[in-house]
Amino acid sequence: MSKNGSKKEYIFNFILQRNPQILRPFLGEVELLELEYDSKKRIDIYGRDLDHSSPIYIESQLGCSDEVHFEKVKYLIETNENESGTFVWIASRFKEEYLVAIEQLLELHAREKPIKILALTLQKGYTTTLNKLNRQKDPDIWNHVNHSEFVLPKLSIVKQWGGLPLGFKDSTMSAPNFPLYSTSPEVMNSYLLSTLRKEIPHLLNVHRSKKLTVNSIVFGSGFSDFSFVINLAACEIAIRLENEWQSPLFQRVVSQFKDVENFETVIYEENRVVFPILDLDNPREKVEMATKLFRKVVDVAIPTIYSL
Repeated sequence: MSKNGSKKEYIFNFILQRNPQILRPFLGEVELLELEYDSKKRIDIYGRDLDHSSPIYIESQLGCSDEVHFEKVKYLIETNENESGTFVWIASRFKEEYLVAIEQLLELHAREKPIKILALTLQKGYTTTLNKLNRQKDPDIWNHVNHSEFVLPKLSIVKQWGGLPLGFKDSTMSAPNFPLYSTSPEVMNSYLLSTLRKEIPHLLNVHRSKKLTVNSIVFGSGFSDFSFVINLAACEIAIRLENEWQSPLFQRVVSQFKDVENFETVIYEENRVVFPILDLDNPREKVEMATKLFRKVVDVAIPTIYSL
């Protein structure tokens, strides 16, 4: 997905990430770890080849292969610091010039380390499904994608270049490690995002890339006029009104929380509803407590926000 990629592409990547079996015929056993991984590289889907303990980088687009996405794939290959890597480019169809260029990339970089590159195409007509999802509210997207009868996309291989040797293991690939002792914003926010993605996956914006070096992490509610903010340094979670013209709806959210009794403390400000987080000494426990509180906030706020 390009820097200005559409929400449809994000939805498509979200479907892939939650259904790694779609890619199994081409990649074997995989774990698709994160969407929009690395705020600088903005890798659409970052994962791991479980057989080789090797990183997987997936770049997707819903249209025909183009220069923008080729340059992104090229950049990912050239900046890969691991001992190996699998690079997947998904498009609706591929121009021959880019297939030739990819082969040249392989010849250049496969001399240094084992890599595999795949060009996959998305079945014709699946954009119709994505168009329908794109018009829906985030909770409805989640419900549809996770329904047992939801039709998953089908991929076909155009070409594969290179490969990883049988028995090869990449020693540089490891699971994320969150030190128990660190209180730096980057480490705590990394652990926070990882925990939120497991505990509140239906809030689609928790899966998007965030700047981790700042104190406040902002999550879109899926409704442009409201945001959720978590600030571990300030020990607070907040619902924030972004546009004054939605003040009546904001007041409905305020009223909803005033009717709920299972929050110890709620602070009502002009454009924010604030929920304090207990300032625990253990960073991991603080993040886990913040996650539980945030889930409670989301469960109350989202139905009201989307009740229009």
